[in-house]
Amino acid sequence: MSNASPVEGSSVWMRCSVENGTEPIQYTWHYENYNGNATTFTLGNSSIINITNVNRNHTGWYRCVASNAVNSEKSDRLWLNTLFGPDIPQIDVTPYSMTRRGYTALETEAVSLLCQAQSNPASQYVWFYNSSQVYTGQKFTITKILRMHTGDYTCLAQNTYLNTSSNNTISLTVYYPPDGSPSCSVEPALNHTSLRLLCSWPGGFPSPSLHWTGDLIQDQSNTAQQTSSASSTTIMLPSGGLTSNNSLFTCLGSHAALKQSTQCSTRTYIPPAEPLCFAYVTNDKQYLTLSCSWEGGAPKALVWWEGPEGQRKGGEETSNNFTLYYSTVHFGRPYTCHARHPLLVQTKICRLTLVPVTKPYVLMSDTSPVEGSSMWMRCNVENGTEPIRYVWQRETSSEDITTFAQGNNSIINVTNVNRNHTGWYRCVASNTINNQTSDRVWLDTIYGPDVPQIDVTPPRTVKQGYTALETEAVSLLCQAQSNPASQYIWFYNNSQVYTGQKFTITKILRVDAGDYTCLAQNTYLNTRTKKTISLTVYYPPDGSPSCSVEPALNHTSLRLLCSWPGGFPSPSLHWTGDLTQDQSNTAQQTSSASSTTIMLPSGGLTSNNSLFTCLGSHAALKQSTQCSTRTYIPPAEPLCFAYVTNDKPYLMLSCSWEGGAPNALVWWEGPEGQSKGGEQTSNILILRYGTARSGKPYTCHAKHPLLVETKTCRLTLEAPVLQTQRRVVSVYEGSDVQLTCNLRANYLPVNEITWFNNQGVGVQDTSKYMLLRTPAWANLTVRDTDETQDSGEYRCSTSNAVGGTEINITLVIKKYPMPPNATLVRVMYTSQQRNQVELEWVVEKEEAGGWTGFFLEHRWMSERPRRKGSGNDSSSERVEEKVWYRNILQDPAVRIYTVGSLTPTVTYQFRVIPVNHRTVGHPSAAKTPVEPRNNLYPAVIGAAIGGMLIAAVLTALLLMFILRNRSTNPRLHDLLFGLQHSQSQETINFPEDEVFGGSSSPGKSSNGFTLRSFIPHLLTHECHPHPATTSQAPSLWRR
Repeated sequence: MSNASPVEGSSVWMRCSVENGTEPIQYTWHYENYNGNATTFTLGNSSIINITNVNRNHTGWYRCVASNAVNSEKSDRLWLNTLFGPDIPQIDVTPYSMTRRGYTALETEAVSLLCQAQSNPASQYVWFYNSSQVYTGQKFTITKILRMHTGDYTCLAQNTYLNTSSNNTISLTVYYPPDGSPSCSVEPALNHTSLRLLCSWPGGFPSPSLHWTGDLIQDQSNTAQQTSSASSTTIMLPSGGLTSNNSLFTCLGSHAALKQSTQCSTRTYIPPAEPLCFAYVTNDKQYLTLSCSWEGGAPKALVWWEGPEGQRKGGEETSNNFTLYYSTVHFGRPYTCHARHPLLVQTKICRLTLVPVTKPYVLMSDTSPVEGSSMWMRCNVENGTEPIRYVWQRETSSEDITTFAQGNNSIINVTNVNRNHTGWYRCVASNTINNQTSDRVWLDTIYGPDVPQIDVTPPRTVKQGYTALETEAVSLLCQAQSNPASQYIWFYNNSQVYTGQKFTITKILRVDAGDYTCLAQNTYLNTRTKKTISLTVYYPPDGSPSCSVEPALNHTSLRLLCSWPGGFPSPSLHWTGDLTQDQSNTAQQTSSASSTTIMLPSGGLTSNNSLFTCLGSHAALKQSTQCSTRTYIPPAEPLCFAYVTNDKPYLMLSCSWEGGAPNALVWWEGPEGQSKGGEQTSNILILRYGTARSGKPYTCHAKHPLLVETKTCRLTLEAPVLQTQRRVVSVYEGSDVQLTCNLRANYLPVNEITWFNNQGVGVQDTSKYMLLRTPAWANLTVRDTDETQDSGEYRCSTSNAVGGTEINITLVIKKYPMPPNATLVRVMYTSQQRNQVELEWVVEKEEAGGWTGFFLEHRWMSERPRRKGSGNDSSSERVEEKVWYRNILQDPAVRIYTVGSLTPTVTYQFRVIPVNHRTVGHPSAAKTPVEPRNNLYPAVIGAAIGGMLIAAVLTALLLMFILRNRSTNPRLHDLLFGLQHSQSQETINFPEDEVFGGSSSPGKSSNGFTLRSFIPHLLTHECHPHPATTSQAPSLWRR
């Protein structure tokens, strides 16, 4: 094929290719459509066919058959897929309802719009409502259509492959009915000589259809005139009294949106009675109104008035009332009321002659009657035209005025007076002219007291009476109807407690429960009544419920106990929780006043770890409270062990199975009748010391209600066997080491495991030793181990009722390896003050490591003499004891360090010692610090010597002057030369100082005088003979 997917309207060719075959070859083409129908559409010698105008009907399977004189062969089929569309969409509306303007739908029904447009590939659909997109898809459904959905709906079909589209628009109108139902009425017409029937039903779309039916006789229907509008219709009935009395007319209304028609009816009839006339005057007597009524007809009758001398009113709807100035009324002359109805040809009349009445007054036989007696009241009128009508009115204390009697009789009798008759009474006398009201008279009925009504606040009632919650405030209000008002007295259990209407107990207690009586008294009638109520005080139990679970039936079942004692009434207790269906069917529950018990079934039916909750509620508590208990099997197995009493007369075998709820029942069975069981305290079996059967098992049986089978544990009594983790323990010196010693599992309890040190002495808790003990093991910790003190054999021992044992553990304390040697490479003063020395050293084979720090040590070698006044001049040079002062450096990476706080006049030696933990290495060679390279000290010394020579010359001249004038200054001579044999000497405090004049000893001159004698004020600097502070903390050292 030239194109397997041609567009509709284009051309395509198909060729049937045959590789081999003897000519001539005949070609036959077959076509198979969607339905599987195959047809042959061409036959000939040409292997090519052309389709010049492809359409959608060409879509299908194609194959060719090639045949010659030898044979025929059929090709595989190929699919030709014609692309087309979309066509103009076809829109189907469901439910289907169509008018000339388009489709219609009924409001609130579901409407579906289905769009179909032929297309290949299939169309994509988009829906628009009034040009706004509302939906994408082939079927657009409005589940509940409303009137606002009326409009144009457009379906746009798109072939996205061909990028073509088409659309179709429909108009959808939503029909909705008018609200309610039609409204009917009948009206007079043509001056009340005819009738007009009106029927209206507004709203809805389209307008409803209205039609009158009823008592329209043949003559009426011939002359009836009917007019209609969008939502109403009117019929004019003929005049002349042709319409029958009590005729019924019905208006039928139907609408396209309603399945059934609806209707309304109206009736026309003549008023049943005659016209009624009466007159009344305004309170200020300014106007007189004549009123005429002819009630009860449909439509209403037309009435009007005619009076003497042209006084008239008529021709209007309100003509039934004729108002005149009171001064213009013609008393004694008739006023006539005319009444006309459309169903009658003739009018009716009534006449009224006007004579006013005078003001009445009320007389009573008794103004204060006792309830239950009789009395009468009379309304007296002196003048007035009959008939006179009497109206009796009563005004209560709340100023409500009611009419309780009316008629032509001026007297009313009250045969059984009651309290409701109390009030103000007046009478109103009226005739056709006017009405007059009497003055009011008070009727005071004496009664009571009734049986009191007691209201309790807060209100709580039970069958026995009222209840109150303890500590709350309770008010008792007594009310007894009485005139005059009652006096109240309260009694509690027949004892008077209060006088007054309202008795309040601010904080009621349980002792206040009892009978409360209210006594009401009418002191005027000397009558009394009373009422008694019972008041019960509710108080809750203390705390909350207490829950427990206990074994029952020899530990084969469980009993749940819940108690909450105290309170009134008794609390309500109810068990809930893991009560399975089988359990609840067989559970036996018993209850008492303040507790409840449930017996659960035996046989292991209760699940492990079951939770049971007891819910407790009480009338005096707003919220319920609860307690819970859980039953579960002990998590571990029974545990057996034995121990000996302190004085060793008895051996105690103890068995425990802890952790369960409730506690398990345990008992012992031993050889030769040594048993104990059946009691709660059976977990301990006491044997006399030495009577235990060695090697024979003692069995402890343990039973729990949640298990059907019992559990056991056996104890075979043997001598203790000690064991340790390591028999030889090796550690480095200075660390802590722990030696372990524990008993084998199957042991007879021992008195205590005892440790002995390497000297054979019993060990106790000290700063050197720490003991951790349990019944099954004892661990000894040796602190801060030392090779000499702590190495050796340690021993732990124990014994029991069968025998004793001990075990030896060898402790080997190792020293850390010797650190490598260190060599000082630089020891130099940092300044001329000579109070700081900087040290630098190196370590041999530094890459191998093996040291953790250094000891920096220094010592005094010598000290130069001090200046005069130092206090000790006995020698020229003082040598102290050569003690090494140590500073500790814990940083192994340090190689340079500065030592401070040195004495400038002291000569020091320094050395460095490597340290590996507690192993101290070899000290380096001691070195004395040297001066800094840029030393200006000799120049300073030279200048000092020059100064001293000048001072010596001056001093010699002074001495010569004194010798020559000895006689003149003998005291000065003796003072100076008397000291020549003194031993006082002073050295210069610097190592570089020299001696003058070749003296035989430092500090002496050739003439025997000390240098101090010549230069007493030469030196001003004092040097302290104390060594540098090296024994203090390393903080005195500076880097």
